[in-house]
Amino acid sequence: MVVIRSATVEDAAAIGRIKVRSWRSAYAEFMAAPLLGALDPVQEAADWAEYVTTMPGGHRLWVAEGDGAVVGFCRTGPADHDPDLGTGAGEVYGLYVDPGHIGTGLGRQLFSHAVEDLRARGRRPVCVYAYRPNANAVRFYERAGFSLDGTTRLDDADAIGVAEVRLVDRR
Repeated sequence: MVVIRSATVEDAAAIGRIKVRSWRSAYAEFMAAPLLGALDPVQEAADWAEYVTTMPGGHRLWVAEGDGAVVGFCRTGPADHDPDLGTGAGEVYGLYVDPGHIGTGLGRQLFSHAVEDLRARGRRPVCVYAYRPNANAVRFYERAGFSLDGTTRLDDADAIGVAEVRLVDRR
């Protein structure tokens, strides 16, 4: 059974491990190996613990537990960087599932929960970005009812250098 709940500081270590494992698994074909190799689960845990304690208003960090362990997380909030969607838009900032749990339906449950929470808080439309070369993620979001709308962005702040495409659900 999967339990979806708000993240706590105690979840930070698991979130950090999941981020590192999922990035190395999902992005190995299009992100620089040194960037992926430099990811540090201990530093990630510290960053996530700080985020949980200082989370901006309107943001949510959800975790999915399976068999008593955190196996996925999803972060949401306002789509502040997308003024073309309007001031009430929401965004799924990230969805990550431990690679060993991909294909189990857990990601779908977690994503649906996060999107429904955004809608319940009056956030419409809802968008999510995926790295352009990550065809699996794009298909996942399309199956969830989201559509590519032609918007792309490049987040230079992370020095990743990979374009992201936006998918939107206007329901």
